[in-house]
Amino acid sequence: MKKSLIILLIILMAFGVMACSNVTTDNKNDIKDNKEIEKEIDEISNYDKISEFMEAECRNAFSPYYELLEFEIFDYKEEVQDENIEATFSYRMIHKNYDRDPDTVGYIKEAKESGNPNYKRMYDEYLQPKEMNFHLKVIIDKNSSITLYSNIAPKGIEWEETKMTDFILK
Repeated sequence: MKKSLIILLIILMAFGVMACSNVTTDNKNDIKDNKEIEKEIDEISNYDKISEFMEAECRNAFSPYYELLEFEIFDYKEEVQDENIEATFSYRMIHKNYDRDPDTVGYIKEAKESGNPNYKRMYDEYLQPKEMNFHLKVIIDKNSSITLYSNIAPKGIEWEETKMTDFILK
C-alpha cells in the first residue's frame, strides 16, 4: 500500500507540469470586434465545460481514496481543429487523506511496531494536503462529447487517450 501510494505520487509528479505564464496587453488591441468577442464567449463556455468535466472525473476517480480540496486549470490554450475544439492545459488537484488516526493506517502502524525511523515523518505527513499535477488535452467534438488525453512523454509531448482512473495504481 505504502509503495503503491509513493509510486503513484512519483508518477503523477513526473507527469505534472507547473508553469507560469507571462501575460501582457497592448492598449491598441483593447477594442474588439464581434468575432473576437464571440470567440472569447466560446472559450469561456468551453473552459467551463472542461472545468466541470475534469472535476467530475477527478471526484469519480480519486474520492474513494482522498478528500478532494481544490481543482485548478492553468496554462489553458484552445484552438479549433477539424470542427473540434482542442484545449491543452495543466491541471492541479489538491487532496489529502481522509481524517482518521494515522496510527490505524496499515503502513504507519507497521512502521511504528517495527521501530522504523521514518514513522514520525509518515505520521505527520499523513493528514497534510498534497498536490497532483497533470498535463492534459481535451477534444470536444461537434456533438459536445469530451475525450481526455494525457501527455505520457517525460520530455516533449506525446498524447494518449486516458481516464483519470488510469492514474491510480492497483
